[in-house]
Amino acid sequence: MNADDLIELLQPHFPKAEIQAVNQGNKFEVLIVDAGFEGKRLVQRQQAVYAIVNPHIQSGAMHALTIHALTPDEYQVKQG
Repeated sequence: MNADDLIELLQPHFPKAEIQAVNQGNKFEVLIVDAGFEGKRLVQRQQAVYAIVNPHIQSGAMHALTIHALTPDEYQVKQG
């Protein structure tokens, strides 16, 4: 699995989201900017992503995943 595979895996579950991913070996970092995160706590956002990628973690294809799950407004603020 690589970063493009991860984006392809996540995109159907977050169809209106902007998704970026990078990986170094089997350690991944993903940014998902989606209005669907509005009103959800960070842990709820992460659980939504983990539910999708968990089979890949269990298989060993993915060792670690850092998730940045933001609303569009949060992303704008973070960008300055």
